[in-house]
Amino acid sequence: MRLQQRVIIDADRESVWKRVSDPACYPEFMTSLERWDAVTDEPPSAGARYTGHWKIGSVPVGGVIEVVEFDEGRDLAWIGITGITQRGRFRLRDCPDGKTKVIFRLAYEAPGGILGVIADWVASRQVGGTMKQTLENLRKLVEG
Repeated sequence: MRLQQRVIIDADRESVWKRVSDPACYPEFMTSLERWDAVTDEPPSAGARYTGHWKIGSVPVGGVIEVVEFDEGRDLAWIGITGITQRGRFRLRDCPDGKTKVIFRLAYEAPGGILGVIADWVASRQVGGTMKQTLENLRKLVEG
C-alpha cells in the first residue's frame, strides 16, 4: 500500500528540516508513535537505525528502521529492517512565498499473501489519517 500526505508550513525549509531531521523530536509530532529508540549511536544520518512502533488500531506495528537517505534540508528516507516491510520519506520543498511544502510518503506491506493485502487495504484509511495528523502536528510545532 502506498500513501502520501502533504502540508504547507509557514516557515522556511531550514526550520522544518531542524525538526524532521532530528529523531529525538519524533515523539513530539508523530501521531500514534508508541515506541521510539535509537539502535545505533550514530547522529541522525544515513545508516542510523531506530526501533519504532506505531499503534494502528489496537496493535503496535513497526520494527527496526534504517535511514537510507539523508539529503540535508531536502529528503529523509528510511526502510524497515525488521517487522513489516516499509519505506518512508519526508520531502521538503520551497514554496514561492517563503513557506515549505512537506510531503510524507509511506509504503508498507503486511505479511500473509492475500490476507496481508486485505489487511493493508483495511488499515490504509487509519494510516492515512495518522500521516495527515502527523503533518498537522509538525506544522503546529514548527509554526508554534
